[in-house]
Amino acid sequence: MNQENQEKPRGEAKEAIWWTQATHIRADMLLPVSTSFHYTVSDPYAVRITFHPVPDRGPGISWYVERDLLARGTRTRAGDGDVQVRPAPGAAGPSHTLLQIGPATEHALIRIDTPPLLDWLTLTHSLVPPGTEDTRLNWKPFERLLADT
Repeated sequence: MNQENQEKPRGEAKEAIWWTQATHIRADMLLPVSTSFHYTVSDPYAVRITFHPVPDRGPGISWYVERDLLARGTRTRAGDGDVQVRPAPGAAGPSHTLLQIGPATEHALIRIDTPPLLDWLTLTHSLVPPGTEDTRLNWKPFERLLADT
């Protein structure tokens, strides 16, 4: 399984990207899906997860998930509605995390290896420590908009 963490080497790191082979769990089969996780300090609360079902055939399908929700979901059930994350049941502890996306009647269930996911989340926490995300937000456009009203 090809898994790699990338941190952009431009002065102070501004993003972290992780590629992995996740598994789309369907009732009748398990389907491998190339998946990328992208975190950037300019959007400090969110992780963009992109599923690339067929390599080299377009940009894939992206979902934005709260970074804290993703981290909580490695330990306990987290989220409601269209995005839910939880540890997969396992005898020796959760080695996989399950990501359920979409409406309850037509959702996709994706299995992700937990140890490298935790390593990547640790990398994102080194870029923007949890609890300091608001210090990275650019409020100027919002302030200008309020000043114009």
